[in-house]
Amino acid sequence: MQRLAEKLLTAFQLTRLSLVFGAIADVWFIVVYTRQDPRYELLPAFEMPLIIGLVTAALLSVGLFAFATSLNDLLDLRHDAAFSPDRPLPAGRIRAAQAVVITIGALLLAIAAAIPFGTGGLVFAVLAATAALFYNATGKHLPAVGVVTAGLVHVAHMLVPNHEIAFMLPIWLIFTHVLVISVIGHHLEGKRPQLTGLGMAGILLGWGFWSIVILGIAARRDPMGYFLPGDLGLETLVWPILAIIAFIAVAWRKVGPVGGALGAEKLRRYGAMWHGVYGVAWFAALGLWQATILMAVFTFVGIVCMTLLKELTSTDPGMVGYRV
Repeated sequence: MQRLAEKLLTAFQLTRLSLVFGAIADVWFIVVYTRQDPRYELLPAFEMPLIIGLVTAALLSVGLFAFATSLNDLLDLRHDAAFSPDRPLPAGRIRAAQAVVITIGALLLAIAAAIPFGTGGLVFAVLAATAALFYNATGKHLPAVGVVTAGLVHVAHMLVPNHEIAFMLPIWLIFTHVLVISVIGHHLEGKRPQLTGLGMAGILLGWGFWSIVILGIAARRDPMGYFLPGDLGLETLVWPILAIIAFIAVAWRKVGPVGGALGAEKLRRYGAMWHGVYGVAWFAALGLWQATILMAVFTFVGIVCMTLLKELTSTDPGMVGYRV
């Protein structure tokens, strides 16, 4: 029993599953929102029972997240042996062959979980996995490219349950949230290559371009209500704006006094927690109170689970990282 527990702990450290809550929260928001809008009644996410949709979406998130993080450790094995010797692979707690099996298994799990969401969902799952592969193989060595790619992984991931969604503002917010955390985390850890003025300009251009693409798709799908669905006014944005302000305040209080690598780790952990908070805020803004309560309960449980998993794992760097 103890040996099994040690293997499970090592697998959690390799895949960093204590941070997967944010990814699950993203797709759960899309699944629940899709079921509130009759325009999507022909989509599998609308037709399947809610519990099946949520479980399938969670498996999708776990698969994609574990694939990306374990692939990162496999590709960075020599680097981690020099700079992060406590990671499971360089420390010898898991063999490279076993990590390969976990990586492939996680990818297969993600693909299998995407199939029930239809052909469109499968396509976006493949796109998310491809973007994660590109990020780990090339993007993370070029910060200006890597941070934008990390945000796009989340965008493709959120589109799996509903690739026809017109309400793209929550997806754009997650894209921006991930990108900003990636930039700040890079700076706090002092990673190399360092972000130069030219690199920051590239990130801003990338963010601007993909923001236009994301919101442009929404405008094309729903010219009259792409910003907010239905007859809702801009005042409903108070809820997500408050969520953003709350995150800035929490991050400033928790991360500011610490700084460095520990501060970056805290920022990513609280950033992952806040995906669920954003979901609660959006549902409240839309007046979907049952969905608000469901998301609030999930967020609370998720934060508790993340905290417990963090206490159980001795090494837990975030998903986004660059070579020193």
